[in-house]
Amino acid sequence: MGGNVVKISTLETKLASRYNEFDPEVCPWCGDEECGFISVKIDREDDIVIWRDFIVNDKNLQVGPFYFGWENYKQAIENTFGTAGIQ
Repeated sequence: MGGNVVKISTLETKLASRYNEFDPEVCPWCGDEECGFISVKIDREDDIVIWRDFIVNDKNLQVGPFYFGWENYKQAIENTFGTAGIQ
């Protein structure tokens, strides 16, 4: 679980700063953002994680914002550790 704690701690640090933008989805074939991507701004306000300002290939996507409780959000991330076989 030690590696998982570091990953969650890193996530908490990133979410603590404002205006973080993440690319949760890039081209599945080449992994290149220039080929195509979905980007989202992720903020944390107290115990709420907010996904907003979605962009698809440099165009605004009119969805969201989406709100997640921190404990549920953190648990969902922790549940994925080890599933890709590389963590």
